Amino acid sequence: MKLNEYLSKFEELSTLYEAVKQDFIVKGLVHHNWNHVQRDLARAIIIGEKEKANMKIVLASVLLHDIGKLYPELGKGQYSVGTKVAPKYLESAGFTEGEIKEIVHCIRSYTPRAPEEPKTLEARVSYDVDVFSCGLGYLGAARVFDYFMREKGMGVKKIVKMPSGRREGRKYFYTETGRILGEKDLQRGKRFWKELERELTEQERTVKEVIPEYDGD
Repeated sequence: MKLNEYLSKFEELSTLYEAVKQDFIVKGLVHHNWNHVQRDLARAIIIGEKEKANMKIVLASVLLHDIGKLYPELGKGQYSVGTKVAPKYLESAGFTEGEIKEIVHCIRSYTPRAPEEPKTLEARVSYDVDVFSCGLGYLGAARVFDYFMREKGMGVKKIVKMPSGRREGRKYFYTETGRILGEKDLQRGKRFWKELERELTEQERTVKEVIPEYDGD
């Protein structure tokens, strides 16, 4: 189904969509912006339908997974802020208490860095959606650099030397559909980062032979 068909099917989801869209556009984030949310929504439909997930829960979770970033005044913890703010959006849109609980779990387990491990099918679909957004293939690597350079002011060396951020025991993919669609790009991305680190190390060695105090960038 197309996104518009789901918005027509679920009135609460349509109401939520319009509210979240408006707030993302007004805040105008550089990287985690409305375009980012739309890409995740498309991937959620592709994976969620194949896995026969509850798409109302999945799409609401994707809409709200970065909502905490719109409220930096409430704190730096994306997940803690997000789970405080998300229920207000959901209640206003007409979601039930049970649905809100499910969606909050999806938000708290949305990424490999999240505090909770995804336990439900909908949370696992949402998790896999994020894996596609945060580093698969060359395009994923480009967006990693875009984020850390523009929003964190980091240089190449710091980005390359960063730990992966994956919590111990977390999988790359929790759904079979996610694995089938993403495995090739996952391996391509791993090769890219390994080769980039090798090239960076070789360049530093070469420069330090001539300028010992060189510290890289």
